[in-house]
Amino acid sequence: MGNGERPELGEELKNSFCATHPDMARVFARTTFRSDSRDELKGVKVPTLVLECTQDVIAPPREVGTFVHQAIPGSKLVTLDATGHCPHLSAPQATNEAITAFLTSLR
Repeated sequence: MGNGERPELGEELKNSFCATHPDMARVFARTTFRSDSRDELKGVKVPTLVLECTQDVIAPPREVGTFVHQAIPGSKLVTLDATGHCPHLSAPQATNEAITAFLTSLR
């Protein structure tokens, strides 16, 4: 989670993973660690919001987010002032505001 000052977030994520059926966890892990879909990003044809956190050891900001943003035509990149790979847990308000602003801009 990358939020050492908020250990409850890591506990919440751990509990979520531990509650996952082992067969589903295996599919998730295989897909996550053995797939490479970067070439498919250019084919995305829907409005896309790319969210990244200022500090994320899994997806380093300005590397991963920028890559995804540049690969998806017309996407919008927003960097949240948040730490960790799960901003919906560590910064739910900022995540919600970014998504709401993006959806509102589509009207």
